[in-house]
Amino acid sequence: MRLLAFLSFFSISLPAAAACNCLWQGPFAEVYADSDLLAQVSVVSQQGNSADLRIDTLIAGKEYQAQIRLWGDTGELCRPEISDFPIGSQWIVALQRIDEVPDDGFNPFKPNISYGRKGDYSLSSCGVYWLPVKGGRVSGNILSATRWQYLDPKKTPVILSLFMDWLNGEADDQTLAEAVRPQSQSRQLLNNTKMFLWQLERDEAQ
Repeated sequence: MRLLAFLSFFSISLPAAAACNCLWQGPFAEVYADSDLLAQVSVVSQQGNSADLRIDTLIAGKEYQAQIRLWGDTGELCRPEISDFPIGSQWIVALQRIDEVPDDGFNPFKPNISYGRKGDYSLSSCGVYWLPVKGGRVSGNILSATRWQYLDPKKTPVILSLFMDWLNGEADDQTLAEAVRPQSQSRQLLNNTKMFLWQLERDEAQ
């Protein structure tokens, strides 16, 4: 009986042993430059461990298709769960292109669960490679992140145009850090007013 109990426990423990193991790469600011494709996307559909993404804004990299496929975790890859990206949600993503597929990357008995196809994309879970976009604002750990923390709810979401200016080098880290700093209700109102005026000046200058 003890042997059976030990074997049962050992078999339950096997998936955990095969799970992803990687070093933490840091916040978005430290990882996005190494991506093959940087874009603002919307999730169109999901199937198995894949999701189809519509490219709303191509920020960096080359991609000629308006819609691309993202492959998530299979239980042993260093990728996020595809269920973390619900249909209709919007994201800033720093993607890696799948250039090679391993010999065991496709299981004919589980066609909806795959490593992915050559030319498609994946996301690493070893850093903050994705940021949620909602209501024209970007959340997530952009400049700093505690290890394995992808989203700090205490940080203030920043308006998308400011985030894009930061990516393009038109706004510095200090400006962005001030915008994401946790704030009281009164300070949040002041910050929103400053961001609104900043947006007006930006629009008038264009």
